Amino acid sequence: MIPLPLGWFVFVYLALFLAGILFLWIGYELVRKHDARRAAARILLCRICGSRFPDPPGTPYPGCPACGNRIDRSLQREI
Repeated sequence: MIPLPLGWFVFVYLALFLAGILFLWIGYELVRKHDARRAAARILLCRICGSRFPDPPGTPYPGCPACGNRIDRSLQREI
């Protein structure tokens, strides 16, 4: 066994513990940002009234719930 003074043992233990928390934090943050990008991709913006609404699946040209304008998905840009 490697002889290790108590001070170094506490330092190494805390350093490994904090490094583990840091890696978990970074991982969860990456997952959260990925989910937020996917959710933002499903939101449409009306060019007439400026309202934002969720993209209904299965409709090629969804209508804006506020003004009734038909939205072309190919003209949508990243919001």
